[in-house]
Amino acid sequence: MATASRVFGKPAMVGPDTTAKVRNAAAALGYVANPTARALATGSSGLLGLIVPDLSSPYFATLISAIQTEIEGRGFELIVSDSRGVPETEHEIVQRLQGRVDGLILASPRNTDSVLISIARRLPIVTVNRELPGIDSVSIDVSDGLADLCRFLLDHGHQRIAYIGGPPGSLADDGRFQSVEAAMEAGNGTALRIGPVQPNAQAGAETLSAIQLSNVSAVIAYNALVAHGLMLAAVSEGLNVPRDLTVTAVDDLIDIGLSLPTVTAITQPMTEVGQKSAGIILALISGSHEELQQRPPHQAQHLVLSASLSVNKS
Repeated sequence: MATASRVFGKPAMVGPDTTAKVRNAAAALGYVANPTARALATGSSGLLGLIVPDLSSPYFATLISAIQTEIEGRGFELIVSDSRGVPETEHEIVQRLQGRVDGLILASPRNTDSVLISIARRLPIVTVNRELPGIDSVSIDVSDGLADLCRFLLDHGHQRIAYIGGPPGSLADDGRFQSVEAAMEAGNGTALRIGPVQPNAQAGAETLSAIQLSNVSAVIAYNALVAHGLMLAAVSEGLNVPRDLTVTAVDDLIDIGLSLPTVTAITQPMTEVGQKSAGIILALISGSHEELQQRPPHQAQHLVLSASLSVNKS
């Protein structure tokens, strides 16, 4: 019984030959491990939760895949929930998952600092792209990349640009625009803000009229999908991109094969973010405080500079 229990609960403790025998016997008997019984016996559900603000966004697809791959290798399963970017929904999901999961990863959480700190008192959590005192987090800092992107545009003669922000409720958006505004002012340029918009191609296309009215020569879009939608709309209106309008983006989505090689962008290492956030939550659950392996930042072709990755352990 102990050997069979280890095969399903702690497979790393059992040799491959024994594991194969136990699993073959289980398959012949039609046995399926009961997670509820396991939770009662061990105090661990073997489940981890991940809450994202928008499941339809490709930005989070790579994150989800990386987290799932990392935790499945340690015998855990992942429950993914979509808060739709609504703070109240996000909190309701946390309340439903509490007691069912051993730990929780919140990607770009929308709740206030006090709510997130309260959640962290009740169960182990890691936040992605949100840094709070006493809470472990993995963040991507694009401020340096945005400054370089603005200098790139200034060097190519673009003194008046627009930043297309979004989505609504994004706490990082204000910081991004402030970085753009400061960098443009330092180069005697001007930055306008358009949005917020939803982070998809349709929303990008719908900004074209506002872009034309603003009399800018270049755009920094919230992500590659917004940039792509804007480019398609511009071309359909007879504009030449980049001669009439230069379009750049804050991320390249290269990890899921959607990079736009003709668009200058900042690469964001979402695979690494997923790996690190999964590693931290597993370490919190196990009580391990060993230092996580540092991986080099992801580099992509046709891009300006990589964003820097920040891991904060409380």
